[in-house]
Amino acid sequence: MAFHLKVSKGAASGEEYSFADEARLGRTADNDVVVRDQAASRSHARVFEQDGRYFVEDLGSANGTKLNNAAVKQAKELKNGDSIIIGDTVFRFELNLDQTMVPAASSTMDEGAAESDDPNATRLPKRATPVAPPRKAAATPDSTNADDDEPVADDVPDSTGETDDEPDSTGDDADEGLQGESVNSTMFVNVPKPKALEQRASRGAAQRPPRGNGTDRPSRGAAAIERPSRARAIAPKEEVDEDAIELTAAERARMRRQLNQSAGGRVQLLWQDLPKGARALLAIFGTLLLVGTVGLAGYVAWPRQRVTRPEPRSFPADGALIEDSFGVGDVTYTTSDQKAFTFAAMSPVRIVGVLHYQAANISADEVTINLNGQDLGVVPPDNIDVESREVEMVLPAATLKPRDENLIVFDNVRNPPGSDEWKIWNLWVEIIPVPEMSADEARRRAQTEIDKASKDWELREVGAPNLFRAWKTYREAWLLLEATPDAPPELITLSRTRMKEIRPELDRKCNAMIVKFKSIVNTRPDAFAEGRQVLENIPEHFPTREHPCFGFSRSLLRTMDGFDDFEAAGAPPTE
Repeated sequence: MAFHLKVSKGAASGEEYSFADEARLGRTADNDVVVRDQAASRSHARVFEQDGRYFVEDLGSANGTKLNNAAVKQAKELKNGDSIIIGDTVFRFELNLDQTMVPAASSTMDEGAAESDDPNATRLPKRATPVAPPRKAAATPDSTNADDDEPVADDVPDSTGETDDEPDSTGDDADEGLQGESVNSTMFVNVPKPKALEQRASRGAAQRPPRGNGTDRPSRGAAAIERPSRARAIAPKEEVDEDAIELTAAERARMRRQLNQSAGGRVQLLWQDLPKGARALLAIFGTLLLVGTVGLAGYVAWPRQRVTRPEPRSFPADGALIEDSFGVGDVTYTTSDQKAFTFAAMSPVRIVGVLHYQAANISADEVTINLNGQDLGVVPPDNIDVESREVEMVLPAATLKPRDENLIVFDNVRNPPGSDEWKIWNLWVEIIPVPEMSADEARRRAQTEIDKASKDWELREVGAPNLFRAWKTYREAWLLLEATPDAPPELITLSRTRMKEIRPELDRKCNAMIVKFKSIVNTRPDAFAEGRQVLENIPEHFPTREHPCFGFSRSLLRTMDGFDDFEAAGAPPTE
């Protein structure tokens, strides 16, 4: 008896799964049912059959499993219609009670039906009816064998020199002969001759002498059929050499028509129509192309050491950027399942942190972020600006350890058992000390920061750094409130909303300056000094590294410095 699990509540509401005897439920893809719920563990629960009864069992999950709102501590029996609850997801257990027995096929078969329906059945011959046409008419070949070159038995002369063309004088003998042929005769089976015999017959048809013994004989049937004599059928080998047979024009045309019916045949015809010189050139070109393709594939697949330094496993104490990439695919260090970083924040007061990173080749709910054993959320999926997008995630003060080692884990929940590509790079942690203060003090200080940010926003067109300063001040007020217990929620919402409204304008300003730099160096290679000046002006608009534009400009300047050093080293000496 099979059973069904139907999602009656949760992210996959309405989906239904059918199983025969067991189903495993969990967060990862190696389960029979993937539970898209934050409370689900990798291997959460299972439903199984034992002695005709069905049970649900929790597999040591972190948040537990419920059966009809009762916690499952050990295997509990299921009834039709019970609810299995994992976090906010509810599965309805239903037994398949509609199975019907299929009647077995009867062993008795109708002879007439078997004879007409089964083309491979063995049929016993039936005796011929006594009324039959004369033997001479039955011996006449049909149109399918009208061109046979072999003599028939009736045309072979007997020992007296007479042929057996005429029927016997007695009708009983004729009937008896016909009755025997009705069972065993194969004269109506069309057996095609070998090609060599057909070609030999077509070549020698005009040269064969007429058959006979010197006297004209009447034709058999409606048309006379000329047959070669027995002496002519046994010809010397040199006269029927099959290797020397050439195809006629009609046969060549027929072969071309057959080849034209398929793509491979058309290619073969095109190859046959090419001159010998063109065939040789194409063969040489194809060989070189094949060798080059194999060589390129071998070069790409050949394992090579990408880096020689050890893999970074902790964030630098000075908050420096980790530019290496981690994950699966085109990355510096391959970490298929998860990547962990440690960092220490030595501070005498409370702290709040911000994790900065870039990510690519990631789909929704694929990679989760965990801080000191607590889930913080998931990495957002890719968008069109994935190569220039920087992602920020707040590290709550309640979860951070100010005077101890902290652990951040990027966990790809699909690997294993899968091997999906994913990539993170350009990581750094921003630590912000938060003085101990009450909720009222935090509110007053945050309100002061918000007022100052509003003035900078009003003067954003007057000074270059005002727009960035307004965004940063709103951001500091928001982080202060996030680190303060019982902070006013309205101020948190105001500061975070204004910060998100200003961020797109900062991104547009940064992109415009980067595009201006690229247009200068790409269209005028001799204007590197002008392009450098554009990059050196970026810190006027983005003074600190909270916005990624500051880091982009520093990276491009380092690249230009390396190019300048290369040109200086390769420049010819001046007299």
